[in-house]
Amino acid sequence: MSLPEFPKPGASLSRSEALDAIITSIAMEEVALSHIINAEGEKIQYILKAAKHNKADVRDVLKVNESATALLEQVNDMQITLKNKLRLALQHLPEKKEVPKPKHIHPHPKPPCHSCHKCCRCHKCQLNPTCY
Repeated sequence: MSLPEFPKPGASLSRSEALDAIITSIAMEEVALSHIINAEGEKIQYILKAAKHNKADVRDVLKVNESATALLEQVNDMQITLKNKLRLALQHLPEKKEVPKPKHIHPHPKPPCHSCHKCCRCHKCQLNPTCY
C-alpha cells in the first residue's frame, strides 16, 4: 500500500479535493493510532513473558500496565477528536442523488389479466382467482 499524495501548501483545491484530503488525513491518523495500539500490546506481551521466566517482577508488570493505560487513554481522546473531525467533514459532502429503481420485470411474463392489467404473477392477480 502506498501513501497518498497531498497537495502542496497554497495549492488551489476544489471543494471535493479539499474534503478528500481531509478525510484521507483522518484515515492516515487512524492507521497511525492502530500502530501505537499494536505496539502497546506487544510491550505488554513482552513484559508478561519476561515475568513468566522470572526476568521481571510484579512491579515491572504494573509499571508497563500503567504506562499502556495512560497512552491508550490519550489514543482514545485522539480517536474521539478524529471522529468529530470526520463527522464535520462528512456534513460537507454533496448529497447523493437517489437513482430510481428499475421497474420489476418478471422473467417469464404472461399476458396481462383482464381486471388489473398486469401479468398474472402480480400480487393482485394471485389474490383474485378470476385472473388465472
